[in-house]
Amino acid sequence: HQLYANFHTKDYTTLFAVAINYIQFHNNQRRRESSVSAGNDASGSGSAAAPAKPSVQNVALSQYVFIMAYQIIDVFFLSLPTRLKSEVVDHIVMGLLRANYSRTGLDEANAVCLDMILKNYNRSSDEILKLADAVFVEDLGPVIERSWLHHNAIVTIRAQRRGLLAQIIMRSASGTTLRVVDLPAEVRKKYAERIELPPMSPPISPTADLPNSNLGPAVVRAQSRGRSISRSRRLHSLAMPGAPSVPSEANTLPQDSIKKLLLGELVTNNAAMNRAAHLPISFGPAPCLAQEFITAYPGLQNIDPPELLPSGAEAIARSIRVFDTMNTVDTYKVSVVYVGPGQTTEREILLNQQGSPVYWNFLRGLGTITRLSGMKGFSASLDTSGNDEDGRYTIRWRDLVSQLVFHVGTLMPAREDKHEQIIRKKAHMANDYVQIVFNESGRDYEFDTIPSQFNYVQIIVTPVDGTISTREEEIAWPHGESQDAASPENDKTMYVQLYKVMTQVNPSVPFYGPAIEPKLLTLTALPAFVRSIAIHAAILSNVFSSCKKADSCAAEFISPWRARLRTIHRLRQNAQREAAKSPPTPGADVCGDSLSDFGDIVSNPVQATTASQALGFLVKDLNMFIGRA
Repeated sequence: HQLYANFHTKDYTTLFAVAINYIQFHNNQRRRESSVSAGNDASGSGSAAAPAKPSVQNVALSQYVFIMAYQIIDVFFLSLPTRLKSEVVDHIVMGLLRANYSRTGLDEANAVCLDMILKNYNRSSDEILKLADAVFVEDLGPVIERSWLHHNAIVTIRAQRRGLLAQIIMRSASGTTLRVVDLPAEVRKKYAERIELPPMSPPISPTADLPNSNLGPAVVRAQSRGRSISRSRRLHSLAMPGAPSVPSEANTLPQDSIKKLLLGELVTNNAAMNRAAHLPISFGPAPCLAQEFITAYPGLQNIDPPELLPSGAEAIARSIRVFDTMNTVDTYKVSVVYVGPGQTTEREILLNQQGSPVYWNFLRGLGTITRLSGMKGFSASLDTSGNDEDGRYTIRWRDLVSQLVFHVGTLMPAREDKHEQIIRKKAHMANDYVQIVFNESGRDYEFDTIPSQFNYVQIIVTPVDGTISTREEEIAWPHGESQDAASPENDKTMYVQLYKVMTQVNPSVPFYGPAIEPKLLTLTALPAFVRSIAIHAAILSNVFSSCKKADSCAAEFISPWRARLRTIHRLRQNAQREAAKSPPTPGADVCGDSLSDFGDIVSNPVQATTASQALGFLVKDLNMFIGRA
């Protein structure tokens, strides 16, 4: 965080430009290779000029850097304060449009990135970290449930038939949000707010917190017409030589540009090729009361209304169940191996259930100690049933886009007389692509000490005979750190142990990282450094494994977000087939279900006394709005 704590808008736009430029380079390279391949096919496979097929290693390394370019965009955008997001969004989206590989539609990678931007446009990083990493269906008793497709998202409301509570689930390509509300009260509240709105109330601009007196006349006029003005238009711009430094009104894309992009279409306006073009993103009151609750992007203007899904179709229900099993963030599993003094064999190491005090402090720095029993979400196949077959605890770590669960050998049971426990422990640890080895054996750790075909990258941590002085005002001394060398004359001078970090890599894996050459660190900095290497090694290992299995230079690694997007597209196709089978009848909602399922239908939300009645009003309100439109 200290590296970018003092970044300003122009620093972030430069950072995003570096990532986008690589994405563009990668896609241009793909086009060239595709063109050469097509030319060779046309001239005959025996052409002497045909280039050599790229190796799996080269393909994997290229895709790894491609994935990391998008991860830079995701991580830094999500970590930005909300006031800065509006200042960089033009640079990101316009850059991705220029870098788009397809000439006919929006690339999947760009579609999920756009979903991430719009879904989190008004959220802080703290709010994003609190979002669910899995769908947990609340036990509300008898409920009535309806789901809608809203662009690249599924919105579900589960309302108590006789109670007041409802669970609102918003599933999109880039994440899931869950909340339980008193639905009649929330509907009445939103209804009252809408009544109090002045006629023709304009959308809320992301820069509405700025006084209009500080804005230029064009900006004030645009806001009065309900258009958002990104501050990046008045600040830094990554304009090409000869392009205007700030986008003019002529460079602003049409108001329906966001809708087209969410539908997977490319924006054909010439301004899309201009670095200074402005993408109009506006937030304001929803066009109807129902869309205050049934939306993937709360308050976003100029987009299509949701489409109600058939509630009785098994294909639809099955697709949603499958979707709920899919990860919302990138998930990785990494082994942590402790090697005690003098240990050299696999069995000795697997039987370890203790470690030195320094090792335990290192573990605590890797992540959060978590009880396995009842643990929700990604568990790296560890037993969470409460039987404690893999121990009582594990360590896991999470940031805005990734989750890491460690297979910690010393936290797993392994007794000399219980061979099955040793086999189970090895099954977890030897099947991980990445291993962290805390080596206190006094010897070099051999790569094949715990042999496995999945052993790709090992990160070796070894205490060294040496200390370094520090003058920090306050040092939280971990167990195992020695203060014996502290100077009695100056108690601010301390001496701390150093640890060597280096990586051992399977010769077939194209991994490069900061510890290819040994690095020396203190225990304070050690866990974060090792964890960062482990995450990057896990990403590359997953990409390499995917390319290796496909055995094709055209193989492409599909991220969890892209896999979720594909599932939503399949669900939309299933919904269209179901709608064609049974068109709606009079007196029914668009699902074909009787509106009486919701109880007594109320004509005014104030009259709703149960969650099912409130949901019935929302369904009716949305149907009427779509009918009027």
